[in-house]
Amino acid sequence: MPIYKYKVLDSKIVDEIIEIEQEIGAKELQIHPITGETIKKIITATSLTLGHSSTKEKATLEKGKLEKNGFTVFQKDNSNPLKYNRTAGNQGPEEINLN
Repeated sequence: MPIYKYKVLDSKIVDEIIEIEQEIGAKELQIHPITGETIKKIITATSLTLGHSSTKEKATLEKGKLEKNGFTVFQKDNSNPLKYNRTAGNQGPEEINLN
């Protein structure tokens, strides 16, 4: 979910900004969820997380290294989005079916 920034209006702290994780279609908040103060959403530059990584990061996530460190990896089945197959490790079931 995206993180939105809100400015606390009439705050005792100068230019107090808070970050709130919300669904994309969620209504803009008007009240601080903890303090009850009035808030206003502010527009900021987006931050993108791209699907790339360095060679070192990719090497760390190789199947053999994950298994060696005790991890089990499940991957979503392309033919059934509610089914996950174990692709690395030997702990847990061969598949998880959420049906």
